[in-house]
Amino acid sequence: MSHVFLSQFHGEKTVWVFPLSESSLLYKLPFNFHGLANLKEPDYVKYPGLKHLKGYECTIKPGDTLYIPSGFWHYIQYSTGGYSVSLRALPGSFSDKMAGFRNLFLTRPFDNAMRILFKEKWFDHKIKAAERRANRRLKKLNAV
Repeated sequence: MSHVFLSQFHGEKTVWVFPLSESSLLYKLPFNFHGLANLKEPDYVKYPGLKHLKGYECTIKPGDTLYIPSGFWHYIQYSTGGYSVSLRALPGSFSDKMAGFRNLFLTRPFDNAMRILFKEKWFDHKIKAAERRANRRLKKLNAV
């Protein structure tokens, strides 16, 4: 839940950024910080929610710094070889700081323990949950 300042020093990369409200359309896995869908090569049949994503795309080059606000998802594709530096800053609000604390010290250890205990069953459960969330969101979007 930190703010991120991504500074590019060499090479180029494309960055997609999405607000937290788009999590379900990214097919975010529960208890995790990753989504199922590949934004670089989107499969709109398998992940139809990708067609409805509202976010930003940019290419950063040497000398550019991209600000990614707290709570935003980001996906990076390297266009060329290169390097960059990410600087993180704590969010301003107490609730965002608590969410970050929860992510680091509760959510991640819980997910790690469940993966050890239940292996593939746990991952399958998370995939189904991500797909259910996306389908619920798609139904709401289609109802509008």
